[in-house]
Amino acid sequence: MTVHVSIVVIDTGYCTARSNLVATGTGWQDVECHAPAFLLRHPNHGVALFDTGYAPRLFDAFRQWPDRLYKYATPTTLGRSLLQQLVGYGVTADDVRTVIVSHLHADHVAGLRDFRQAAFVVSQKALALQQRVRGVDAVRRGILQSLFPENFAERATPVDQFSDFALPYLGPTHDLFRDGSVRLVSLPGHATGQIGALVHTARGDVLLCADGAWTSRAFRELRPPHWITGVMQDDAAALRQTLRALHDFALVRPDVAMLPTHCPETLRWTESG
Repeated sequence: MTVHVSIVVIDTGYCTARSNLVATGTGWQDVECHAPAFLLRHPNHGVALFDTGYAPRLFDAFRQWPDRLYKYATPTTLGRSLLQQLVGYGVTADDVRTVIVSHLHADHVAGLRDFRQAAFVVSQKALALQQRVRGVDAVRRGILQSLFPENFAERATPVDQFSDFALPYLGPTHDLFRDGSVRLVSLPGHATGQIGALVHTARGDVLLCADGAWTSRAFRELRPPHWITGVMQDDAAALRQTLRALHDFALVRPDVAMLPTHCPETLRWTESG
């Protein structure tokens, strides 16, 4: 039996960056890099989130040292909180049973503490890093430890193997609910242990690309981030390989909607649906 999962893209705010830093060769104008969370509804496993975006507590972190360094690297404008917006979809914080953490960067995890009943699905590599790294080294990697619940590791469901159905160019997946509805896939390079998710919806398959590419133009035209951003990238060579894999996957699977987290087209995808 085919299982469909619905997706709603919920914008939580944005940071301002230069276009050329996001995708080389696109000019130096200011662009808004929005940080949505993705609300997933599974008919049997209930409400899940793919990332949580920004949250007001991020500004609390900015008042601490060394977390305030992140503030200067990513000038941030908050939108309406994810919790407030979920109410409009009939969802409370305690309804959320699963949060898929694509990677550890602050613009993807700032809302984690709001979901007290949720299990956190995270790659084993990312979890190990979160448990180990501290101080300036953590901030350099985009990780603000105060955003994570104290019991993050205890509530985590670590994914350490991708051995299920393989996607063209992207490789083997992890079948999260064991029904083919949400397949996690490794997207290395931008951040340690980064994962995306291929979601089977009634509108067709959707690939949540996390930050495997920052924009759709980046993977379509093979435009990696500027080298200046390398200080916050995990592995520049792996990042380029992932960008190429997304490019090639899009060519052979044009039926799949590709949604990089920070791309303006991702927000329009919700509006069009």
